[in-house]
This record gives sequence, C-alpha cells and structure tokens, in this order.
Amino acid sequence: MTAARLVRRTDVATLRAQLASLRQQNRQLMALLQEAEQQARRDPLTGLLNRAGIDDAFGFAQSSWELALLDLDGFKQVNDEFGHAAGDTLLTAVAASLRDYPIAARLGGDEFVVAGRLPGGPPRYWPVQLPGGEVICIYATVGVTRVVIGDLAATLRQADAAMYRAKKAAPGSLLTHDPDLDDQPIRPRPRVRLRDQREAHR
Repeated sequence: MTAARLVRRTDVATLRAQLASLRQQNRQLMALLQEAEQQARRDPLTGLLNRAGIDDAFGFAQSSWELALLDLDGFKQVNDEFGHAAGDTLLTAVAASLRDYPIAARLGGDEFVVAGRLPGGPPRYWPVQLPGGEVICIYATVGVTRVVIGDLAATLRQADAAMYRAKKAAPGSLLTHDPDLDDQPIRPRPRVRLRDQREAHR
C-alpha cells in the first residue's frame, strides 16, 4: 500500500511538472503569436502601421479627427542620385516625426498617413543627413480631410483628392478636402501607391 501511494504521488508530481511546462510553452507560443500579428501590421522599415495595420486602427478613429495623406516630393530623385540606403534614411526620418500621432502609417513607397487632431496639419519639411554625410531637404505635399467614421476607403479618397489638387497647385503645400472641387468621379485606389496610377495617365 505504501509503495502504491508513493508511485501515485510520484505520478502526480510528474504530471504537475509536465503541466507547468506546457503552460510555460503555451505562454511563449502566445507571445510569439502576438509578436507575429503585430509585425504583420507594421511596416518593416519604419515601424509604422502598414495598410493592414491602419485598417485595424481606423476602427478607433474619432469623429473629431482629421486624416492627412502625405506624398514626399522628390523621393525618387533621392533614390536615383544617392542610392536606396539614402532613401531608407529619409523614410525613417519622416516616420520618426509622425510616430506620436494616434494613427501613423506608411502605405508604401513614399506615401504616409496620419490621423488625429491636426491643428495646422502634419510636418511637411525635413532636413535629413544621408549616410554619405550629405544634408538634403525633403518636402511633402499633403491632403487633409475629416475622418469618415467607419469608412477608411472614403476618408483616404478624400485626402487623396485634396493632396492631388495641392500637388498640381504647388508641390510641398497642404490643402483641405473641398467637396465642390474634389468630389469628382472616384478613381479606384490602389492598395500600395497612388502616384503610379496618376503618372500612367499623364
């Protein structure tokens, strides 16, 4: 009887140890899963939200917020003249200046989005030192619109229309969405870049 009790006690102790190990493994797997999900919603270069991330974050947008779409002017020339490392340095510098907004995302290429309370609009000018020591100044053309609650696509279209109008008027400027000027027949919005479609039709 004593031996049987000892065996059972040993079995219980072993099972408890195995259960504790499984719980630890489960916590580690959950942490890895959460990290993977977060990475899937982040731009790997800048750490800002990507398109999937802004889709999720937009659900928390408030009706008092505005959304700004920023398109960097001259970014392709920087890449062509100084190389992709310089372009990456520029993108990360721009991203760092936008990180504190409630929503900050890189849609791809040289397009960024911020949303929140935007008195005066987001930054539009950045002096950046490149890896080779050169200092360049980069500008963004910006379109701003009020958030359309529950409709990210419509909000982006309005900001895009305002930004496109600003780019035609004066690159590096900021314009706010105006329904009388901007609400033309809607062009489908690509998932990554807007400029490529525009230039293709010029």
